[in-house]
Amino acid sequence: MNWNPFKKKKPWVRFYSTHPGVAELYPWIPASKVERKWRRDALKQEGNRTTKCPATKLRRLWEHQSALLNGREDGLDGMWNHAVTCPALTQLMDTGWVLQCPADILIHMDGEGDTFEWISQLQFDVGGPTYVKGHIEEQTRGMRELVTPGRPVMKQTIKLELPWRVMAHPDLIFIQIPLPYYDEDRYSIPMGIVDPQITFEVNIQLFWHALDNGEYMIKAGTPFCQWIPMSRQLLQRGAYDVIIEDANQHDLDNNKIMDYNRYNKFTETTTLKDRIEYQAQVLKLNKNNERFN
Repeated sequence: MNWNPFKKKKPWVRFYSTHPGVAELYPWIPASKVERKWRRDALKQEGNRTTKCPATKLRRLWEHQSALLNGREDGLDGMWNHAVTCPALTQLMDTGWVLQCPADILIHMDGEGDTFEWISQLQFDVGGPTYVKGHIEEQTRGMRELVTPGRPVMKQTIKLELPWRVMAHPDLIFIQIPLPYYDEDRYSIPMGIVDPQITFEVNIQLFWHALDNGEYMIKAGTPFCQWIPMSRQLLQRGAYDVIIEDANQHDLDNNKIMDYNRYNKFTETTTLKDRIEYQAQVLKLNKNNERFN
């Protein structure tokens, strides 16, 4: 193995479990591995409409563009504009790491919405046997209704004390977010910033919305939340400059080039990767970049 003293070391993250087997059976997974039925179905539908026949491609292009120009809906294929391939959404859904539920939890609600009971076959030794606990009403008063506005929420908050611990490069922190565009309506997981230099424990809260009397199962392997890494330096307001101003002539010129770039090719004849690359090239032409480089 060749050692290069000038090679810059990559930042690193270490998730480790204090309970044997969890890291092997239900590890943290890349966010891109989370299964979403709507996403799978949309991509499948898009794949079904794709054809390698040049004549068929041109016919569909004609039908689609004719419908657009004439304001008709009968010739529009909804998949031409489906958000499943939107870069803003795909990068959000596929960036970072996802925490999975390490063991089945059975929740019982009495229909009152004040408290809950639970059963699991496992507890984790994290300073004493534990797994599921509850925050009393006073700990989240005034904020729990705002986690998912408009949804009913239990007065107690479920807290999961997990066997996971985290270590990371000193410059790394994490933004914790609920899984975006994921089909789970029984509970919401709050957002926050996780700093491994302050705490190494991984505990999460469930703001519970399913208040009807009955039992609710959270199965082992259920994806809970997403951690997106970012540089600690960016938390400091003075770490970067912010300019808020009206557009100047360079911006207006670049906008005209962007409009030209948007329409000089039929969207249906280009790939998403191509369109992203073209747009990046145009943005680099904005002469305002020279002010800051």
